[in-house]
Amino acid sequence: MELRQLLAILWRRRALAAWTFACVFGALLVLTLLCETQYVASAKVYLYHSSTKATLLGRVSLDSAMVSTASLTDTERATYEDLAVTVPVVRPVIEQLDLQRKRKSLQVVEFIPFVRLLADRFLPRFGLRPMTYEELTNKSLVHMLFPRPYLKAAMMEDSDILEFSSSAASMRLALDLANAAARSFVARETAMRQDECKARAEAAARELPKARATYEQALADQREVRRTEKIVDLTSEGQQLVSRYFTLSADRDSNRLSLIRAQGMLQNVKAQLAKRPEFRKTSESIQRSTLIDSVKLTLRDLYMDLAAAKSRLTPEHPQVKEIENKIEEAKRIIKGESQKIFGSETVSTDPTYSYLSERTADYTAQVAGYESQDAAFGTLLADVEKQADGFPGRAAASALVSARVDANQSFLASLNQMESMARAGEGLDLSIAHVVEPAEWPGKIDDFMRPKLSLMLAAGLAAGLFLGLIAALLAAWTDDTVGSREGLEAAGATVLAAVPARPGPARSQSLRRLREMLFPAGAAPSGEDAGTAVVLAGIEAAGDETPGLAWELAQAVARTGEPTLVVDADLCAPALCALAGLPAGPGLAEVLAGDVSLEAVLVPGPQPGLTVLPAGRGVSAAAADRLLDGPEAGNVLAALAGRFSRVLLVAAPLGRRDDALTLARAAGGPVLVAGLHRAGAAAVAEAARACRAILGRAPLAVLAGVPADDLTPREQWRNIVSRLRRGRAKKAAA
Repeated sequence: MELRQLLAILWRRRALAAWTFACVFGALLVLTLLCETQYVASAKVYLYHSSTKATLLGRVSLDSAMVSTASLTDTERATYEDLAVTVPVVRPVIEQLDLQRKRKSLQVVEFIPFVRLLADRFLPRFGLRPMTYEELTNKSLVHMLFPRPYLKAAMMEDSDILEFSSSAASMRLALDLANAAARSFVARETAMRQDECKARAEAAARELPKARATYEQALADQREVRRTEKIVDLTSEGQQLVSRYFTLSADRDSNRLSLIRAQGMLQNVKAQLAKRPEFRKTSESIQRSTLIDSVKLTLRDLYMDLAAAKSRLTPEHPQVKEIENKIEEAKRIIKGESQKIFGSETVSTDPTYSYLSERTADYTAQVAGYESQDAAFGTLLADVEKQADGFPGRAAASALVSARVDANQSFLASLNQMESMARAGEGLDLSIAHVVEPAEWPGKIDDFMRPKLSLMLAAGLAAGLFLGLIAALLAAWTDDTVGSREGLEAAGATVLAAVPARPGPARSQSLRRLREMLFPAGAAPSGEDAGTAVVLAGIEAAGDETPGLAWELAQAVARTGEPTLVVDADLCAPALCALAGLPAGPGLAEVLAGDVSLEAVLVPGPQPGLTVLPAGRGVSAAAADRLLDGPEAGNVLAALAGRFSRVLLVAAPLGRRDDALTLARAAGGPVLVAGLHRAGAAAVAEAARACRAILGRAPLAVLAGVPADDLTPREQWRNIVSRLRRGRAKKAAA
């Protein structure tokens, strides 16, 4: 499509585009003025890894002791973003600020002008109710019409800064909401770290009495052996056996420390789950899984095989790797089974619950692995003790007692260190989150208002122009009316002339050309031998143009000096009398009915040589059919043709009635009047087929309302300027 054609389409559909633009722009403007103003604020929290805190956390196995970078991983960023607006963080904010929202029924009433102002001034607490977690963190399109406080959190792009954004009915509430959410998040993150330290300390404290008693018993055994036995040198094989016993004891004690840590963390996570009644399992207790128990037995055997393989093979040996892979697979089975146990009765998209259930399953698998290793170490140590029994009793007893004392001493020292570090961590700020930019009162408050009037006006302007353009193009694309002379001819009609719609020289000249084509001097109408009469009929929506065009055409014909008659043959809806300025009275209907004579209803026109035959007072459709189908109609038309040189009959529009085809049998062929972009192409084609079928020839047509006289934008502007100047001149003269 060329640019000129596109502009022509838009200009022709300018009214539709203008109305569309006005509706969209006005709707956004009214919505902006009626909606309650919301203010937005934001607070920023910086998340980073501290090497000092990481070292402390590593000593109690809460975090890695070595941190390669201060930045967060993608997984950590996503986790913190999800946890920032969870119930443990948001609920304290709601309670601290006593957040409330207006009921929707009150907000609907407040759309009435001045109601909101009066309600806020005299009834500030009327219609309020406490907010819920879901209402504060969820937002929809309804939120624009019925605003309420809102909070969201998102990681800023390419940074480790978590931004809390809030909106509320006042700037003060928005600032308090953003800052309270940021502080609550930092406090919650700190509390989680301290709770983990507390769980580790409690687990170590429970194990300390047993470890201390074991160590004291080993010392007592050593004193007893030294008192009763002589110490002898061991052989090299015995020394290797004792060294192996000591190594296995150290590994077992290290595994026990890890087991204690994992058990403490598992209890801590279970305690956090128990605090969430909305996600608590329906059963009172979680039943033990027989699958986990059987896999733990398999794990114990695998750890024994691994220890035996490492004693004679290198760590990179395929057999060692195969056993390690089996151990990892067994742990995955335990973790998967744990997830089924903790999540089988609860389905939730809450990120906190998902995070806790994932950690529970992970710690369950760790505990199972450590317990299996502990059982395997017990079996291996018993085997070493059995081998030591083959040596002289005094040597074996002395070696084993010394090894037990050293191992228990090392385990007790490690356990004491873990408890002391965990106790210290309970009172320290171990959080990696810090508020770096609290929400503050802005310098220009208009930039933090929503909806913003200037922004909404710009959006309305853009949306209105775009939708207006789309509406104009869609209207043009779906238009099935006649849009040109070629389209009218393609529908099956022969186009005689194109008549502009606006009065003026162009319309007058078009009517003169049409007159010469219909009534050439000394010839029958349009070259036909049907007499001097022509029937004009409109097409659907163009029917209202036909009486006016016929009246002006009759005046143009009368100016030639030929006796001219214009007949209003639309008996059901007469319109010619109003155009001619004649009072309502009897006419063609009464003549056909035999009530009056033809001479009595012929009325002289406003200029010499022009006569008007009105339709009458209007009859029903059935009566009109009887009158026009009767033999009297032919007699009247013949009498009129004999008296007047030029006869124009204005029939009802085709599509509503077929009077034009009936009259055309006795008069000249019908001339169809099709309005440009108003007459349907299908209706014109149907009328053309009917003419060919009934009269045996294609109909003639006139295209009405062509844009030959349609003013261009420049001419429109000039006319506006001229009218304004004339108006000012009249005021100045007055």
